[in-house]
Amino acid sequence: MSVTESKASSKAKANPKNQTPKALPAKTSAAQFVETALLGTPVEVVMLKQLVKTPLNARKTPAPAKDVRELANSIEGAGLLQNLIVFCMKDGLFGAAGGETRRLALNLLMEEGRSAAGVLVTPEFPVPVKVVDEDKARAISYAENGQRSNLTPADQLANFCDMAKEGKPVEQIAAILGYRTAHVKKCLKLTTVAPQLLELLKTDDITLDQLGALSSTDDHQRQIQTWDNSKHYEYKRTVKALRESVLNDEVSAAESTMVDFVGLDAYQAAGGEIREDLFAESVILTNAQQLEAMAVAKLQEAADLMAKEEGWSWSLGRSKDVQSWGGDEKQFEILHAQTVLTAEQKAEAKQLADEKTQLEEQLDGADADDEWEHAPRVEQITARLAEINNNAEINKWSAKVRAKAGIVAYLKDGKIRFQRGLMKMEDVKQAEKVEREKIKKETPPSEMGLSSVLVTSLSSERTLAVMAALVQNPAVALALHTHTMATNVFGTGYTTTVLDTRLEIQRSALLSNAPTAVEGAAEHELSKLYAQWKAKLPEGWKDDFSWLLAWEAAEILALLAFCVGLALNGVQCFASKEGKVGDKLVTVENALEFDLCDWWKPTKENYFGRISKEQISDALLDAGKTAQAASALKMKKGDAAQLAEDELVSLRWLPNCFRPAAEDKSTADTASDNPIAE
Repeated sequence: MSVTESKASSKAKANPKNQTPKALPAKTSAAQFVETALLGTPVEVVMLKQLVKTPLNARKTPAPAKDVRELANSIEGAGLLQNLIVFCMKDGLFGAAGGETRRLALNLLMEEGRSAAGVLVTPEFPVPVKVVDEDKARAISYAENGQRSNLTPADQLANFCDMAKEGKPVEQIAAILGYRTAHVKKCLKLTTVAPQLLELLKTDDITLDQLGALSSTDDHQRQIQTWDNSKHYEYKRTVKALRESVLNDEVSAAESTMVDFVGLDAYQAAGGEIREDLFAESVILTNAQQLEAMAVAKLQEAADLMAKEEGWSWSLGRSKDVQSWGGDEKQFEILHAQTVLTAEQKAEAKQLADEKTQLEEQLDGADADDEWEHAPRVEQITARLAEINNNAEINKWSAKVRAKAGIVAYLKDGKIRFQRGLMKMEDVKQAEKVEREKIKKETPPSEMGLSSVLVTSLSSERTLAVMAALVQNPAVALALHTHTMATNVFGTGYTTTVLDTRLEIQRSALLSNAPTAVEGAAEHELSKLYAQWKAKLPEGWKDDFSWLLAWEAAEILALLAFCVGLALNGVQCFASKEGKVGDKLVTVENALEFDLCDWWKPTKENYFGRISKEQISDALLDAGKTAQAASALKMKKGDAAQLAEDELVSLRWLPNCFRPAAEDKSTADTASDNPIAE
């Protein structure tokens, strides 16, 4: 069973390797404990100013400010619906053993001068409580929090340890809190983990399972080094990889280029230990984590220096270069730029290459004296050619890209290599967010109003329409399918595509996004074709593919087109910079000679009823309906939306978000939507 356990009564994760745990009775020991402890305890009233925080509360991690504010808003409208559980302290104060978030929410209302169910919250605000003995307060808080919602992993661990220190056996701790005994035992084993790693649990930067893997050794330094060395590698942070890494900690000096890079003397000077390898006439380094940490530190220095010289935004040292797979794609985006030599560089490179070829031909038949004479020149030429290529590699990146992207120094064949043009995914997402906010800020109110829900719905309807056309065009479907697979096979870095080659059928999801499309022309056509194809499939068609061998090639291609087309996915949640919706479908539409007006019409239900009256008026004005545009502004929104449908539904009119981009911007221009990959 996984170390990470939410509650005994929760469903187990859908993992075939895990056995589904037996469910506990409907009413857990934790629930019974609270019920018994509070049975007959009367509700009393104390003043808000008398309530204080207490370490006896099971929740060690402070409630997020967002949660406190949401609860405050709820209390403001409906009042405090549940009493707090407190115990007496000195000076007439009461510690909130159960209900700390409620206490914080009430204090927030007081600080902001707000009310609870119409009563102004002041320091004297009456708060209903149940007063219990201090010796019961901690256990009641544990059980009450466990009943209401899952404790965070950090809180679980802290509470287990507190109760263990009080002398409670594991079985009793598990019973009170409603967790399985095995889970409590595994968590208590984590007390052997380095304290600074345990601190990461409080910020959700590490999981209980990962801590469990690191606890395979009691050596804190090794635990920390293993965790730090995995920082920039997603695949190294799996439970299996961490456990293997923390236990497999020896390196042969004879087989590792990293040893030569770091230096055996430097490793030993830093406290690293070795033992003799009699069979390899070498030595074994007994702390691989320390060796890697020293190598990464040295690579970081090289990366920092190069970033400063070339003007990169950030730098990173790591043992391997960044890949577009294996977890790296979750942390980095690999940018691309074409390396171009200047005319002068090309001329010099050609001259040097020709000279090098001549010298090498002479050296093939030369004696030792001639080799001694010409070899230095060959080395000079080789070095200069490398310098020319390196300069071209550096100069291909614009100053604008360098100001946002970074450089990685890594080790290959025992030498430092550099990988340029990398974006951190967190920066990519932040830049996209900033760009959206900028567009929102700069867009006049009259042009705004396409909500995320509406954009999702409209882009889904457009996708369904293109899908209906695509499934009937085998040539385009096959070309799109082949191109998408080619980008997956031969491409590097992050590539956007409108086709999911895993063939996750998008039709149901699209209809869920846009319920109004159920009665549309595209869905009608797709339903008809689906029924026709299903009827053509022979009995037992799922068992093997041999029946397809009897079909004509054209018929197989037509079936493939239908299946491929159903995987089309042009859905988006936000309009593009230009305010377009579904515009990434344009290349497919052009290949199909597709006209959206043949498949989609604006109605009150799918469009006009979901935008503002001002936008409805603008739409009518755009279609030349001047009088109706003026009338719409004086109507109720529902009536204005119906008017717009009646006037425009038969005109093949499209809203601006669906229209092609301006004529001066070629649709062949496929520059990245990423605002930083320029």
